[in-house]
Amino acid sequence: MAENKNTDFGELEKLALIADACQNVFVGKATMIFELKKEEYTKVINHFREIERHHKQFSIDISGTEFHFILDEEEK
Repeated sequence: MAENKNTDFGELEKLALIADACQNVFVGKATMIFELKKEEYTKVINHFREIERHHKQFSIDISGTEFHFILDEEEK
């Protein structure tokens, strides 16, 4: 039976893949920064229970790669 190759990864799974890729490229520590509009920022922060919702930024560590998320409130 053939495997489903159209796997739809969620945000956390994609971040894990990015963390893995970063660790395969360089030996040093990797830090990723994402500046997100409110809709995307809220979508990401809702994956975590223990993060204060009123903060305008938060960080998570996935397998040694640090991900910083910053709320972009600037009107364009």
